[in-house]
Amino acid sequence: MVDIHCHLLPLVDDGPSSVEHALQLAEQAVEEGITRIIATPHLYHPQFETGDIDVPLTVAELNVLLKQRDIPLTVYPGHEVRLIGELIEEMEAGVALPLAASRYILIEFPSTGIPSYARQVFAELISDGHIPIIAHPEKNKAIIQNPQLLFDLISNGAISQVTCASLIGKYGKDVQRFAVALLENGLAHLVASDAHHTTKRPFYWEQCRKFLSEKLEDWLYEEIYENNEAVLLNQLVTINPPNPVEKNWKGQWV
Repeated sequence: MVDIHCHLLPLVDDGPSSVEHALQLAEQAVEEGITRIIATPHLYHPQFETGDIDVPLTVAELNVLLKQRDIPLTVYPGHEVRLIGELIEEMEAGVALPLAASRYILIEFPSTGIPSYARQVFAELISDGHIPIIAHPEKNKAIIQNPQLLFDLISNGAISQVTCASLIGKYGKDVQRFAVALLENGLAHLVASDAHHTTKRPFYWEQCRKFLSEKLEDWLYEEIYENNEAVLLNQLVTINPPNPVEKNWKGQWV
């Protein structure tokens, strides 16, 4: 299986605090059935200074250690990019990395809202041949309050990724139902761990797969995990027509 969003690199951001912890996190990934991971350290996040980190080199060094430890996991470079207005220029300069050198770029919004320039930057990315992936929209306060914001971005060519922890209820039932509704309505297309730590923020991969296999129709369940592979291989993900989501009379997302 492929995990497209994971903070596996040691001593970079809020991921593993040592090389040994990174290797332990890698072992956990393998135990949960993951064979390939795209490492996505934060970039342009206000809490982390990561712009000087050579991510491809750090990934290459980690792959050497994984091989030495006989851990059957392959890591690829990427970033989780906090959206900035100059993103195209930063990508052209090789500072902001797409996922595994693909057309896909993982974009993070501030947790409370969406920058006013998001649509313009997304349009520039798409025009330039990139596909923005919105990370964990189910936790964004502005999107929760107004899902039409996400619908508009998806309708104009973006895709999105929900998180395993959200889907198994680690952020509460409302976030869980919202994440499922996004998948069922074509507003989310990928699932990833966003793992940081073996105990505080682990993969939850197997729990998530079990939950989704029982919750979703078979074709959609299979499609989601095939899309993860498509991102890694720089192929087109399967996109279904998006539908708006709203709350029913019980106040539950549908």
